[in-house]
Amino acid sequence: MAPHKPTLTTKRQIALKRAELDVCLNNFSSVKRTNNLNWLRRQIAFEEPQMLCPVPKANLDETSMSNIATTYDYIMENKALEINIEDIRIIHAKLCSNTNIDGYKFRTTNCKLLMSINGETYNAPDYSEIDYNLRQIIYRMNHSTHDILTRAYDAHYEIIMLQPFDDFNKRTARMIMNWLLLQNGYHPIAFNKRSDKTAYIQALQARASGDKRAYTEYMSKCQLRTQEQILKHLRDSKIY
Repeated sequence: MAPHKPTLTTKRQIALKRAELDVCLNNFSSVKRTNNLNWLRRQIAFEEPQMLCPVPKANLDETSMSNIATTYDYIMENKALEINIEDIRIIHAKLCSNTNIDGYKFRTTNCKLLMSINGETYNAPDYSEIDYNLRQIIYRMNHSTHDILTRAYDAHYEIIMLQPFDDFNKRTARMIMNWLLLQNGYHPIAFNKRSDKTAYIQALQARASGDKRAYTEYMSKCQLRTQEQILKHLRDSKIY
């Protein structure tokens, strides 16, 4: 009997897909690479909100989606920056531009997260603790000895649970996570499947309930899925 072939971990598959993507992109024309970037931009700015947003599609704010696209362009153009507290506030301000959300400013009242944890409403940390806690998140994000995927997923979760702003905390957290991934040679993650609407919240709830593995598995599967979508888009394109 042939020996059992060990299954690659999802993170190992992500690393292999990253190398495969690098080879593909290096072998394709600049036009094809640009088309790929535009496709991923659309997934994050327009498809993802339609999958994750709790309101009906007809009520989605086109200004907000346009802001996501603009902010995506910003992180693509500023990969060399080490993310600091001011950068997170700037990202939030860009996401809130021309909306009724007061961008850049931290919340000045206490709040509850619209997500139950073990059947109970989660109270975010006191607003007076936002600055300190966010600086701790940023330090771990930039200087932790954990691998970059763990740091990116952790930052995403921790920013959401801190709720530093009055609104748009999840989209801010996703943008910061993707910025960190870009800085370290990975493509952003797109939550662009219908199943993500429920699975995304369930993953956050699992992590908050102590099941970090379930959260990490979901995030890494979404990242691997995005990589596979990018490769398919590249290979299906008729531009060479």
